[in-house]
Amino acid sequence: MGNSNNKQTLSTITGNHEAEMCYEGEADLKNYVTGCKKNPGHKGFIPLKDFNRNCLPSRYHDDDLMCETIKTMAALTVQVKTKFTSLERPEFYPGTQVPYPCYNDRENHVMRLGTGRVYGVDKYTESDRKTCRCAKCQVSATPSKVWGEVCVSTARHVVFDDSEARQTSCVLGFDDNKSPVVSLDDWEVVWADIGRDRCELRYVTCDLELVDKLDKMYQRFNCLCREVRDKYDRFVNLDKLTVIVSHPHGCPKQVSVGKWTRKHKRDGYTRYWYTSCTCPGSSGACVYRPGYVGFWYLHPHSGSNSEGNYSGEYFG
Repeated sequence: MGNSNNKQTLSTITGNHEAEMCYEGEADLKNYVTGCKKNPGHKGFIPLKDFNRNCLPSRYHDDDLMCETIKTMAALTVQVKTKFTSLERPEFYPGTQVPYPCYNDRENHVMRLGTGRVYGVDKYTESDRKTCRCAKCQVSATPSKVWGEVCVSTARHVVFDDSEARQTSCVLGFDDNKSPVVSLDDWEVVWADIGRDRCELRYVTCDLELVDKLDKMYQRFNCLCREVRDKYDRFVNLDKLTVIVSHPHGCPKQVSVGKWTRKHKRDGYTRYWYTSCTCPGSSGACVYRPGYVGFWYLHPHSGSNSEGNYSGEYFG
């Protein structure tokens, strides 16, 4: 697992993280929604089923290109549920006296909810000479020779290390309260960075139907991002549009539309502040800025402070 503990200035990270902490279990989430102090009424969130081109600025009303791109991004969005807090969480962000999220919950089995996004799918065949490492294949005399890996990105304060990833579920398809969902359990961390607040997870499976479905969706999203870039590139810094699909308070997918207001660059990476609505449970959701292509430019949502909602650091 890669790990970079770059020192941060207090001005770039001081704020409130936005993982939802369920100290009394998921059944109490409805109380978190009604008692939310950050966004009472949650007027800035649009349920995914209600999202359409008219929810976007008028420039994007001519066709459904932008709308389809965001809905495809939503199909790749997952709810992240973590049931354990690692003993390895630091007391402070490296090089600062800023408290690190959930330090006092170490070794507790408190449910922590966030959001993530499928950012890659790899498929292996017999020619790769590797066998599946999923839980079923590990105890099988004939592990599958055709299998896949699903990669999800989220915020590191949502999933810190392998001890947390092994007790993490990523829920696919939670579009509304009636949609069928798929819960993928037992993840591993492949890369994580405290300062940039990004964590990349990997899930191994020989469910080829799932692998093919997610791979097609991921490829489709990248194609749509390129089409959006080709059509709207000249408006990127004019509109400063930012769109987030997340699971605030553990709810079904919600879309929020806004614009970025400030960015901070450091060592080739950038952190953004924006007006797109977020709440506890939104941590780890990707911040989509039209005009950029692929997961390289999708920053994970991190938290909020007096300057607004802000992302972790990433390219772009």
